[in-house]
Amino acid sequence: MAEQEDGNQLGADEPRSLEIPTRRVKSIMKIDKDINRVNSEALFLIASSTELFLQFLAEKSARVALEKKKRTVRLEHLRLAVKRHRPTSDFLFDSLPMPSRPSEQNTPRDGAKSRAGKKATNEPLPFVTRSIDAFFRKST
Repeated sequence: MAEQEDGNQLGADEPRSLEIPTRRVKSIMKIDKDINRVNSEALFLIASSTELFLQFLAEKSARVALEKKKRTVRLEHLRLAVKRHRPTSDFLFDSLPMPSRPSEQNTPRDGAKSRAGKKATNEPLPFVTRSIDAFFRKST
């Protein structure tokens, strides 16, 4: 009877449904060459932990967006939320992409330049610039 009164114990025997696909989590885990088999309980634990971590990041990012008086969470908000939380910052901050510069966001999307604005430069690309085909060519 005491267990039912405690909100944490009620329904603890029932498995919690996951939003994240466990097959995807399992395939990501198996990328590691040292992992051959994955126990279903370990898979559930890792998937649950992933969901909780993503929920935590989403909440922190939403708070940052509200602080900045924005209604949409952007990459900059996520980066700031990760930076503010030291344990997360230690392993995740360097993996996040850099935010785009504000000047890039104000440029026209079709790539057209205004005639009155910037002059078009016809300078050649730097020597180190290679085409994408060079990346995929088989080296001999």
